[in-house]
Amino acid sequence: MSEKLRILDRGYALIWREGRLRDTLIGLGPDFEWVVPGHPEGDVRRGAEAVIEFFSDWREQFEDPHVDWELHELTSDRVLAIIDSRGRGKASGAIVEMRFAQIWTWRGDRFVRAVLFYDVTKARREAGLETR
Repeated sequence: MSEKLRILDRGYALIWREGRLRDTLIGLGPDFEWVVPGHPEGDVRRGAEAVIEFFSDWREQFEDPHVDWELHELTSDRVLAIIDSRGRGKASGAIVEMRFAQIWTWRGDRFVRAVLFYDVTKARREAGLETR
């Protein structure tokens, strides 16, 4: 497993298995971009605090969220993460299941950008893993 896959895998485990959101994300650089197309509060968040706030707000909506992921190294500077998430809505009590993807970009010795894709097939195409 490459260094970036190991770091990303460990980061997901720290956040979703150990509940260490702030400890995990605080090391993101001030220029890190978290891109969520079409989000009502804007598509791009920059820096660790903005990303931590985004994840905190998301996690607060669910009781006992469970997240699984698979990672695919695309190039020396990009990783595709496919995420399966389940939880019970705190307000509604409804079970919510989501499958989405993220493409992470690595520069130097750290991740500098992550783009969320609501459609996993579209993310796989963007990653060059599927042609249609």
